[in-house]
Amino acid sequence: MKKSFTYAPQPFTPMPKNSKNLPVCSSVYVTNSNKDGRKIPDKVFKQRIKEVETMLLKLFGGHSTDQLEHGEYLSKHNKLVSEKVARITVFSNVHVYKKHQNALKKWLLQKKNEWNQETIGYEFESDLYYI
Repeated sequence: MKKSFTYAPQPFTPMPKNSKNLPVCSSVYVTNSNKDGRKIPDKVFKQRIKEVETMLLKLFGGHSTDQLEHGEYLSKHNKLVSEKVARITVFSNVHVYKKHQNALKKWLLQKKNEWNQETIGYEFESDLYYI
């Protein structure tokens, strides 16, 4: 099934004057560990969050950040890894998202290598991708 960027009806009829619809929602997940499951210092974790915030602000004009308590997953070697997680979320219109999606993809792949990550979690329209 191919998803549309906007599939929900308007929340109000009529919409209030000067309302703006930002139907494209995406999030980047930043963790405090590397691909070997080793923890990174809190200072480095916070710097990574700030890097993502700065890039999303530059590309999409805003962001919000949630510090999640923790996340867990099974590694390739079936080892339980528990880590701190931050979710940085942006909303944009379709035109702006399409304009910047390739730059975002390239930047995320660069950070994946730079940060020694097995994957970077990227949520798009409520679907989670490990890239």
